Amino acid sequence: MNRNPLLAYALASQPRQSAGKAANFARLNRALSTVTLTLLGACGGGGGGNSPYIPPVVPLAPAVQLAETCVAPVSGQKQGTVDDEKAWVRSFVDERYLWYRDVPTLDATNYASAALYFDALKTPAKNSAGGDLDRFHWSETKEQYDQYTNGISVDYGIDWSRIANSAPRNYVVYNVEPQSAAGLAGVQRGDKLMKVDGIDFINGTDLTVINNGVFPKDQAAHSFEFQRGTSTLKLTLQAGQYATSPVRGAKVISDNGTKVAYLYFDSFIAKSQDQLITAFANFKQQGATELVIDMRYNGGGLLYISSQLAYMVAGSGASSGKTFDRLVYNDKRSSENYTYNFIPYALDAKYYYDYTRPLPSLNLKRVTLLVDHGTASASEAVINGLMGIDVTVNLIGATTYGKPYGFTPQGNCGRYYYAVEFKGENHKGFSSFDAGFAPTCTVKDDLNFQLGDLAEPRLAEALQYLKTGRCTTTPTASIKAMGTPEQSSSVVDPKRARALMIPTQVHP
Repeated sequence: MNRNPLLAYALASQPRQSAGKAANFARLNRALSTVTLTLLGACGGGGGGNSPYIPPVVPLAPAVQLAETCVAPVSGQKQGTVDDEKAWVRSFVDERYLWYRDVPTLDATNYASAALYFDALKTPAKNSAGGDLDRFHWSETKEQYDQYTNGISVDYGIDWSRIANSAPRNYVVYNVEPQSAAGLAGVQRGDKLMKVDGIDFINGTDLTVINNGVFPKDQAAHSFEFQRGTSTLKLTLQAGQYATSPVRGAKVISDNGTKVAYLYFDSFIAKSQDQLITAFANFKQQGATELVIDMRYNGGGLLYISSQLAYMVAGSGASSGKTFDRLVYNDKRSSENYTYNFIPYALDAKYYYDYTRPLPSLNLKRVTLLVDHGTASASEAVINGLMGIDVTVNLIGATTYGKPYGFTPQGNCGRYYYAVEFKGENHKGFSSFDAGFAPTCTVKDDLNFQLGDLAEPRLAEALQYLKTGRCTTTPTASIKAMGTPEQSSSVVDPKRARALMIPTQVHP
């Protein structure tokens, strides 16, 4: 069997490897405390293309040489200082970042940690909507990274719509993981939080108790009171570890003689491959001729799953020999630019094609996606990839996040760093959706309905649009999910939103 490597998207634990500028790294501690590391930044325009590059005043060694020299080393790491960790961050950004030319002049000594320094090392350029071009620059602990990539979470399993963060507060559940503490206790989408550990959540002043209960840092039990319609739900929840369920509610809807497949899909993690294959095989067996995928809260992840999903929608006839996505890196890494096609097989644990498992496909000319501002990255790659091969993509909901960019998480000193490394283009060379894809029909999220309910406004709109080709003039809505929290010192959710599009090696 010919197993030539084929670069494709995936969320995997491969570290980012660096090849940077040669430098004298002796006495780095003193150098970082007395010399400002500089890159002359360019303003506006999206960055990375034509502005002249001026290297740092004190060039650093390649990041690979600076790696794992840590303040608190563990096995396999070297003893170092915070300045050593900052030096690695700066070298890593200079080598790998798509817009490395635009990184502003910064003094590393102004930042207490490597993570805070990294947060500031990004382009100041704006996107086509006037917002920050780079909204994706972040880091997390190794523990958080490992839990996410393995589909494991340690919390209640509740996603909150934080409609109002200060009194009178308004938190409503918009999603619940079925196998979590909350899911097993019967918490539902649409439940409104009323009390936490006996404290009035809406107007209470004891924020310590409220925050400890809503966002626990331990696995102690906490009491909750929810309002569900006219009823009150009282229960005790204890944060714990559970397996996430990225694919849920798969079913075939008979709509006036048309068989419409539906599934909810919220994360492109490795375990979703088999769940998607099972769902699509069932859809095909039942003769589904239309498809609605609910991706309103899907922030992305493994891009090989993204390619597989697109193939299962379109099939070989539309996708054979076509580009799903082409990765374009910065000019230092142009040799890494790679074009790869739609993936038609399941992958094994080492990312080789499993030729005994061809993917089922519905061979559709159109697909309908339920989307929102949280639909991002690998999710948007599905939209862009299908549009690139002339599959009609109906979008029902709100404008998507806008992330045609990706990265490979790089671990160093117990933390994983995410810096944009490439942009992704479809078969037609299109990648200009940094402000998101606009919906075909605008329908706000309504938490009074469960996901998959035929009366849920977005699914109802999708079904009627498939029949009529027209949007309703007055979309139904009552509660805005994913409400932006007020910027005030009150209840704070410590978790950061993910928007992931990550490459690895796939072998045919």
